[in-house]
Amino acid sequence: MTKMSPEPPQRSFQDALSAAQAGDQEAINDLFTWFYPRVRQIVHKSLATDLRQGRGWLAARFSTGDVVQEVFWSVLGNLKSFGGDTEHAFVGYLSMVVRNRIIDAVRHHQAEMRDGRRGAPELHESQHSSPVATPLDEALLTEDAERYQEALQGFPEREQLLLRARFEESATFEELAEQLGYSHEASARRAFYGAMAKLTVSLKRGARGGDQ
Repeated sequence: MTKMSPEPPQRSFQDALSAAQAGDQEAINDLFTWFYPRVRQIVHKSLATDLRQGRGWLAARFSTGDVVQEVFWSVLGNLKSFGGDTEHAFVGYLSMVVRNRIIDAVRHHQAEMRDGRRGAPELHESQHSSPVATPLDEALLTEDAERYQEALQGFPEREQLLLRARFEESATFEELAEQLGYSHEASARRAFYGAMAKLTVSLKRGARGGDQ
């Protein structure tokens, strides 16, 4: 477990962010000290809703302690998609990316179980489904989930984050504009619809290819 510095970093947020984006390890450590507790709390709450509501059999395998910390470190090492300039936007961005990566790990784990590569006992429907489907449920359970994920990989990271946040209802256009560096909410909205049109075309092409 990484130890927290007892004293706050002796530099401004903007200075630490600029240095971290340039790969400065000390600045990355400073950002960890500042923001990890807040991001951990937000992600923990989000996953508690998404995973533990009728999905405890998966949540048990993805503790929001060490897992969040490990993913958080990896996100701090690559901040190229963050386009904001405030601490509030930064916390939202980090929380979104960390949550996405953990959800991807959950999705991968579930696919392995579904394909029989893990010797997990069969579960009754009541043990792993909630009466009301959440956006995460839809993303995990839809038959097109794998094609959707494959198609997203061809998009720039900023567009991936924009699409996922809106499809999974995890951020508003106003929040995304601030976090991803769009000039205003309308710009983020236009970017989303443009990316969604490209995604639709990509999925249709993939479907035609699969039918051949």
